[in-house]
Amino acid sequence: MVERNESEDVPLVLIVDDDPVVRTIAGEVLATTGFATLEADSGAAALEEVNRSLPDLIVLDVEMPGMDGFETCERLREQEHSREIPILIATGHTNSATIERAFEAGATDFIEKPIDWNLLRHRLRFLLRARNAISDLHSSRERLASAQRLARIGNWEWVPGEGQMLWSEEVYHIFGIEQRAGASTYEALLEAAHPEDRAAIDKAMRGAENEGEAVSLDHRIVSKSGAERVIHHQAEVACGPGGDPDRIYGTIQDITDRIRAQEKIRYLAYYDGLTGLPNRRMLADHLGRVLEATRRREGMAALLFLDLDRFKRVNDTLGHAIGDELLREVARRLLECVRQTDQVSRGRRSGAKTVSRLGGDEFTAVLPELDDPSGAEHVARRILETLRTPFNLHGHDIVMSASIGITIFPMDGANTDTLISNADTAMYHAKEGGGGTYRFFSESMNERAMRNLRLEGGLRMALERDEIHLNYQPLIDVGTGGVMGVEALLRWDSGEFGQVSPAEFIPVAEECGLIDSLGEWVLNTACEQTRRWQRTAQPSLKVAVNVSSHQVRKPGLVEVVKRALASSGLDPAQLELEITESALLGNDGCVVETINELKQMGISLALDDFGTGYSSLSHLVHFPIDTLKIDQSFVREIGEDVQAGAVISAVMAMAHRLRLSVTAEGVETREQEEFLRAEGCDSFQGYRFSRPLSPGDLEAFIRGDNG
Repeated sequence: MVERNESEDVPLVLIVDDDPVVRTIAGEVLATTGFATLEADSGAAALEEVNRSLPDLIVLDVEMPGMDGFETCERLREQEHSREIPILIATGHTNSATIERAFEAGATDFIEKPIDWNLLRHRLRFLLRARNAISDLHSSRERLASAQRLARIGNWEWVPGEGQMLWSEEVYHIFGIEQRAGASTYEALLEAAHPEDRAAIDKAMRGAENEGEAVSLDHRIVSKSGAERVIHHQAEVACGPGGDPDRIYGTIQDITDRIRAQEKIRYLAYYDGLTGLPNRRMLADHLGRVLEATRRREGMAALLFLDLDRFKRVNDTLGHAIGDELLREVARRLLECVRQTDQVSRGRRSGAKTVSRLGGDEFTAVLPELDDPSGAEHVARRILETLRTPFNLHGHDIVMSASIGITIFPMDGANTDTLISNADTAMYHAKEGGGGTYRFFSESMNERAMRNLRLEGGLRMALERDEIHLNYQPLIDVGTGGVMGVEALLRWDSGEFGQVSPAEFIPVAEECGLIDSLGEWVLNTACEQTRRWQRTAQPSLKVAVNVSSHQVRKPGLVEVVKRALASSGLDPAQLELEITESALLGNDGCVVETINELKQMGISLALDDFGTGYSSLSHLVHFPIDTLKIDQSFVREIGEDVQAGAVISAVMAMAHRLRLSVTAEGVETREQEEFLRAEGCDSFQGYRFSRPLSPGDLEAFIRGDNG
């Protein structure tokens, strides 16, 4: 026997014959033709050799003792690995019965004995070429089947008028039909489709059959489990010699995953991932359609723009996970509010009203087909009312309020962008009013917004143009009547706007991000000026500087103060920072750390505007405050409002019990001065003593006061 070299592309032939002479001659003849050979002297030996060597061809003698050639051939065809090997039967009987028996046993061809060796060579070459061609065909079919499985594509053929079709394996798989004889029918194809899609499929197929029209449509199929999938169906017609449709060739492709991916992409493009509500893009599309429909019928529609008040406190104190859950619950309540207010619209169509989330804690509601603006007001009130009911989240009862801006189409804008922008503007006005309310848009709001935009542009150039400066108002010691310190007050004399009130430009600076650089300039300037006064007028003079809540809440304030003190040489004990209670809300960790670091540096801290806003005794207990400043709104009412006087008295007593000093702001009359002095006020500030002064005038005031 010849051992096969796997590295050489030499066909291997197994010679099976009980005659050793035949085996020897066959081996020598085939060796000269480029074949390698193996030998087996019986059917059993042939089976063993095939299992061991897997030859490319087999020459098998019929007449052998024990297992003859027919049985050996049958046994070889029963084995998976030898089922496709070409087998040449060698027999001395060439009658039809023998030949038929050979083919029934699985023979590929036969040759008559005694063997014509030259003919054997040609027969084996032919069988080898045929085997390779069949192998290539099988490989192509396997590759095609694999490709179809991967692409979820199947193909079919149909002769119009016949019920039976020819389906590829993947068609059965896609339809979920067992592959068996008689299963591939036109009726089975229709039966696999969704009942609502069958008529469209049949119409398309009949159009192909009768008119030669190509088929291209997407439709649903239903599996035996009831699951729906989507397939893309294509077909073309092949015509016969007469031009009539002769055969239709079609393909089906399961595109369910692609359709679902497209739906997911669309969802991500048009819907908010957290709440499932439509997003800003979807709002614009929907609102545009609503406005077009409203314009055609000359009707009215509304847009509500909602922003939750102080939502950041929830994230800062309870964490973003609870914050996200709160947003989902708010979305649910908003949807319920809109559903409960059908009476605000003339239309009753489901889905006509849309609640959207624009991002963060901003939501909108579109109200079409309004009778009048009061319908939008009704919805806004319902929303505010439902938000007041506490949200119970993980054991926390959270009460929310919102600021709502309302625009009415067509009065407040002719397109989506204008309506959204104006509703946003109205919402900010509602928030500036303290929140928990709603505002209808008015043109004056836009005028104010435009002025703020212009102020922002002017403010960015104000420092470079020397339009920003500080005035200083004296703080009068009640006991001595002398100047104990000054408060630095920021002023803007604009070349474009004239004198701009801090109450107007400070909020603009905070909103546009200029407050940090502006605040640092104030600190540096005030410290340097105070140090100059200490050298020329009063060594013990202190300076008070207002610090924005934005500065307190952001890291870096401590470093700004350190640089200002180091640059000016001012003693930290002679600097007082005035903060408002809004900076202390939420007990933010960054705020606590900043306040403690400033206090450790030796800086005094004053709580400004006490008695307004979010006044809380906890701020006096938990923060190292040195001074309370009573807001001028209370001082102004002394002698006119008994309650104002009672509040001041209570604040004085409480502050002194806590060992805090008290400064009264806005003291303008003798009556106010005497009342405050009697109540034990520690220092005065106001026009009764001096208005804010320029640095030169302030120095003259100090010298005159001391003189």
